[in-house]
Amino acid sequence: MEQEMKNVEEEFVENLSASFNEPSWLRQFRLGALKQFNILPDERSNLYTKYGLGLKIDLNALADSAKAAVHPTALPLSEIASGMESGQYYVTTQTETIASKNVRSLESKGVVFCDYHEALEKHQEILKAIFSDRAIKPSDDKYAALNSTLFSSAWLLFVPKHAHIEEPLRIRFYLNSLKPHFTQTWIYAEEDSEFSLLTENYGADIPGFASEVVEAYLQDGSRVDYSNIQDYSQQTTVISNSKALCSKDAQIRWTLGYFGGKAHRSRSESIFLGEGSGAEDVEVVFGDNEQKFDLVSDLSHVGKSTKGRILSNSVLTDKAQAVFKGMIRIGKEAKNSNAYLAGHAILLSDEAKSDAIPGLEILTNDVKATHSASVSQIDDEQVFYIMSRGLSESEAKKFIVLGFLEPAISRIKSEELRDTIRDLIEAKWYRQPGAFKRKKKEVLFKEEAQAQQTTDIFEGHYKYR
Repeated sequence: MEQEMKNVEEEFVENLSASFNEPSWLRQFRLGALKQFNILPDERSNLYTKYGLGLKIDLNALADSAKAAVHPTALPLSEIASGMESGQYYVTTQTETIASKNVRSLESKGVVFCDYHEALEKHQEILKAIFSDRAIKPSDDKYAALNSTLFSSAWLLFVPKHAHIEEPLRIRFYLNSLKPHFTQTWIYAEEDSEFSLLTENYGADIPGFASEVVEAYLQDGSRVDYSNIQDYSQQTTVISNSKALCSKDAQIRWTLGYFGGKAHRSRSESIFLGEGSGAEDVEVVFGDNEQKFDLVSDLSHVGKSTKGRILSNSVLTDKAQAVFKGMIRIGKEAKNSNAYLAGHAILLSDEAKSDAIPGLEILTNDVKATHSASVSQIDDEQVFYIMSRGLSESEAKKFIVLGFLEPAISRIKSEELRDTIRDLIEAKWYRQPGAFKRKKKEVLFKEEAQAQQTTDIFEGHYKYR
């Protein structure tokens, strides 16, 4: 974003598009997204209006920081990349990107894993197919429309038919300046492909703004595992939108860990278009100080015999706030659907606050839909029991928190990433700055984590038939 961006004028968007040498159809997409941003409300559903965080984006403030240089406190790229000696990965900031030596080895399998510049230069036909019918349309959400107007960074992951990638692919991003960051990730899985993408978002301890759109397009029989850790500075405003379109028998697993940010607004949805498709979405939130989390997670059943699961577990202390909003939608043709939606929170202080608002919208019979919500403090009897085993009160409560969040953490395929999340939880607990560069130490509940991987973390409460 080289030019001034006061009120996001069309001329600015056209110049941004020209700076990337984008084709006319991409420029028109940006301009259409700008129109949607200007007319859409912050919340499209009246159910959620009063439960929002009142997030306002000051475009003038973004414009003032659009030319910001790398901040003096930012880490060098070599330090950000520490611990990533093997595998296929990218480590990137707003100014630099490095790739692992064996990223190019994926090309022999027909896999495309590249940044926006390379995608435009070499894979424009794939982009054109994606943009012809976007999963997240600018008309869906005001802030997704803003991202689609201004994104200057993007990643394309295209996996061809029958390709199975054993080792997870990874992207680690570090926000290193006051310049607003708008990025998109497009995941395209052809028939019977299988792979994992792990992403990490960190940043210097500076005021910042980060917006991300993630789209997953799953063709018949494909299986995708997507994990994300967000640990930006608590001076950073974060906006994320993610959506998956699942064809026949396609399966996606979302595992999302939210730890950083001054305020984080998240909107995610899995849409089951084909018969037998499904998704599991597990979210972990740990908020302290005055952090705010506004989370919406939806399941939309269109095809027959589809299965969706959402579990959002939050731990809040100090004056942190979280609101979890979710909806199960089952269409007229979606018979034999099976859906679960739950939002649970533990409050560690009297001033912490959480709301959970699950909903159902069911237009057919012969389905099963389960939803539940709870907000509570730690059970004193559990604390007393653990203390009777010789632990202090603080350690007893920490064990309970780890056990509450562990079912989600244990799902992540990368042991390094699992330990990173556990490390971030302990850093929060002991009021230490969470940083991926910290040396990993022995983590509590490691054996229990392995045992829990075989258990079903989705349990039913209320059922609609």
